[in-house]
Amino acid sequence: MTIRKGLLALCMVGFLVVSALSMVGHDVYLPGSVLGELTGNEGGRLVVIRSAVFLTMAFFIFRHLRNKRPLSSVAPVQVFVNSLLVVGVFRLPFSAEYWIDWLIMVGLCVSSVLLYFENRGESQRIFKNDW
Repeated sequence: MTIRKGLLALCMVGFLVVSALSMVGHDVYLPGSVLGELTGNEGGRLVVIRSAVFLTMAFFIFRHLRNKRPLSSVAPVQVFVNSLLVVGVFRLPFSAEYWIDWLIMVGLCVSSVLLYFENRGESQRIFKNDW
């Protein structure tokens, strides 16, 4: 393993650890973070997005280390939406005051299904003439 791949693997592990800790409620921030100053739902939404970004980056680093490339240009968007769904289910409280966030989660579920079929169709179109 080269130094570059070793550093990528180390970053991937770090992203996974920070994202997993965030899903169970232990948020790791750099000193002097702006997120500590946010109140209410604003901070929670940013934590969900940050954790989903870390999961997405870890996923694509893992795929890169295995020499796998995305099959279409829709794949990164689909992975990010799926990461938002996973983190959101763990992180959002089941409360009536968060109904807008849960409505957004339903919209993300619909967009995930649409992106799945779009990704599948585009990846078949890319490799149509290869066989």
